[in-house]
Amino acid sequence: MRETDRTCARPLAAPGEPWDPEAVHDLVAGARVVLLGEGAHGIDDFARLGDGLFRTLATEFGFTAFVRESGFAEGLAVDAWIQGGAGEVEDVARAGTTYGFGESDAVRRQLTWLRAENARRRGSGRAPLHFWGMDLPGSSTSPGAAVRACLERIPAQEGDDELRRLTDLGGRTEAAIAWDGLDDAARGRIRDGITGLCARVESEGDDIARRAAATLGAFFAELSWDGAPGAYPREQLMADTVSWIADREERILVLAHNAHVRREPLHGRPALGTILQERLGDALRVIGMTYGHGPVVSFAERSPRPFDWEATLSEREPAPGSLEHALDPLGDVLVDLRGAPSAPWDGIEGTHAGGGMDPLADVTTAFDAIAHRHRASLVPGHLDRLRAEFGPGAPAADAASHVSAAAVAPAQQDVE
Repeated sequence: MRETDRTCARPLAAPGEPWDPEAVHDLVAGARVVLLGEGAHGIDDFARLGDGLFRTLATEFGFTAFVRESGFAEGLAVDAWIQGGAGEVEDVARAGTTYGFGESDAVRRQLTWLRAENARRRGSGRAPLHFWGMDLPGSSTSPGAAVRACLERIPAQEGDDELRRLTDLGGRTEAAIAWDGLDDAARGRIRDGITGLCARVESEGDDIARRAAATLGAFFAELSWDGAPGAYPREQLMADTVSWIADREERILVLAHNAHVRREPLHGRPALGTILQERLGDALRVIGMTYGHGPVVSFAERSPRPFDWEATLSEREPAPGSLEHALDPLGDVLVDLRGAPSAPWDGIEGTHAGGGMDPLADVTTAFDAIAHRHRASLVPGHLDRLRAEFGPGAPAADAASHVSAAAVAPAQQDVE
C-alpha cells in the first residue's frame, strides 16, 4: 500500500483496551447496529478487541447490548448474571456461551466488566447493558438448552420432564454422535415432541420463549436443508434474532465470524450482513477483523464419525491476493474503507478463513472498515481443547438416553 494511502488508516487500540472515541464516532455515527467480524474463532486478539470496542460504544455512544455468535437460549443465563445474578463468571461463561467461547479469559473479563458496569449504573438513570446470543442452541448440535428455555416460560404439562431428558445431550461432539446413531423412529419422536412444544409456546409463551422456539425451528431446518437457493436457515435465524434484539435495545454490537457479518454474499448465498443490510440500510455498519501472521487451525477428517477430525496448527504467511496481504504492511491499524482510495483493493481475491480463502468480489461492499493485527495469538489452551473434543478417544453418547437434533457437519469457521 502506498504511503499516500495511509491517510485512511488509524492506529488500532491494543487488544482489551477501549478504542479511540474519535475513530469510533467517525465509523458508527448514525448506526443502530454494528457488526464486528473476526477472521477466525479462537483468536485471543479478536475477543479482546471486541471487548474494547464495546466498552467504548457503551460508555461513549449509548450502545446497550453486546450480541455474540452463540446460543440464544444459553445467553439468557449470561444476561441474568451480568444483571447481578448468582454464580461464578467461569461457570456462567462456560455454560452460557456456546462453541467453547466461554473457555477464554478475554470473554470472562468482558462479562465481569459488563456486570460491574451495570452495578455502577444502578440508580443513575442510565439503561443497563445486556448480553444476548443469536444462534442455534447447543453449539449447533443439541436442542436441549432451547427446550429448557421454552419450558421455563409456559405452564407445565405431563411429559415435560421426559422431553427435557431426551433433548439434554451435553457436549457438541457427543450430541452429533448420538443423533447420527438414532433410527428414524427415534428421531421422529424427538421432532414430534419439539413440534408440540413450539405450538404450546406460540399460544402460551412470552416473546423470549417464542424466540427460543424459533431457534428450534431453525435447528430442524438446518438438519433437513436440501441445498435450496437462498440463505442457510442458520444465517436467516441469526439475522432475525439480531433484528428482534435491535427492536428491544438502543444500539447493539454483534460479534461473529467475518463470513457471517459481511454484506457481500458468500459463495452466492446471503450472509447475516447481507440480510441485515436490506433491512437496516444506513443504520448498519460492518467492521471486519483480520490478522497477517499467527496461528491457523485446520481440520482433516479421519472417519465418517461426526467430528472425528484431526486438528493441526500452522503459521500464516499472508497470501498474495488476500486482504491480509494488502493490509499487513500497515501494521496494527483501523482502516476506514469508505474513505480509502480504490487502488489498494484492486486485485484482492478474498480474505483468509481457516486454511483457505473466502472470496471477495469487492471488499468495500463487504465491509465499512477493517481492524487489522500484524500478528495474533490463539486463546490459551484452545488447540488442546479441540484435540481432546475431536480426537479418536472422544466418548460416544448413549443414544438410548440422549438425543440431538442438529446438523452434524457445521462450517469449519464455527469450530475454530
